Amino acid sequence: MRFQTLSKYRKNMMAAAIVMILLYHTKGAWPEMALKKAAAYFYGGVDVFFFCSGVGCFFSYLGDRDPAAFLKRRAARVLPVYLPFILVWLALHVIDGSITLPSALANLFGVHGFTGIKPAFNWYVSGMWLSYLLTPWLAPLAMRCDTRAKAAVALLVLLLLSAAFWGDTELVIIMTRLPVFFLGMLFAAESRRREALTKTELALLICAVPVGAALLWETPRFAADVVWDYGLAWYPLLLIAPGLCVLIAAASEGLSRFKAGQAVNRAVAFLGGLTFEIYLVHFWAVEKPLPWVLPLTAVYTAALHGASLMARRAIRQ
Repeated sequence: MRFQTLSKYRKNMMAAAIVMILLYHTKGAWPEMALKKAAAYFYGGVDVFFFCSGVGCFFSYLGDRDPAAFLKRRAARVLPVYLPFILVWLALHVIDGSITLPSALANLFGVHGFTGIKPAFNWYVSGMWLSYLLTPWLAPLAMRCDTRAKAAVALLVLLLLSAAFWGDTELVIIMTRLPVFFLGMLFAAESRRREALTKTELALLICAVPVGAALLWETPRFAADVVWDYGLAWYPLLLIAPGLCVLIAAASEGLSRFKAGQAVNRAVAFLGGLTFEIYLVHFWAVEKPLPWVLPLTAVYTAALHGASLMARRAIRQ
């Protein structure tokens, strides 16, 4: 598979990731069946996000190697979406009297995942900003990892860094995502050195998916008390996310050979372009009965997307 194919269908991967997350957060409403058990592990969609973000941030930063310009581009994409959402979120908490000034400021600036202050919106926003802030160091590092040994050492260092936060579930959930973010950068950097993955590499990546899935499935049976505090719920996703992205890209490439498949790819890519909006608003929708989750998510997403477009127009003026 060509690296260009992986980049071409990045939005398709993100669309698959948000579907996984929706299934994960609605798992309690599903009837008892295999899907419900599988959906309990679909939080791995977040790791697909981080892998894809690593690919995108690598190319965005290496385009000019200007940290300020990179962060400005990221802020221009994120803030017009995040600020309208978080202001409404804060207003609702002000109305019910559950917010404090420190909590309001932590959520407004997106650092709530590092503070432990409650109430706090989802940790992902803080993890996202951390990955952006580290990109000016991680992207050049990925370029210097021009051998498998160097790449393995760099990944090991990030894994050891995450181990420094064992015991603090709030921080472990963020820090264990940095290795998969960097793994996306390693794939992007390798695409600058050669055109395609070898058949052996493809086979290893695909075989790693069931291995990682088995680890996720079995680990709670033997280490239920430490799964969350020691990141055992997330480390196996290092094995799953790259191969899963390869499979999604391969399926999307197969669809592109047919006219109907091309239409499907366009629809999926459109969904992939709205994943941040969907991620933010779906927490309100999943509190409702299952039949209403999707239509409510669609309505909330459309409203937030419209607000973000108006915010962007206001900024340009």
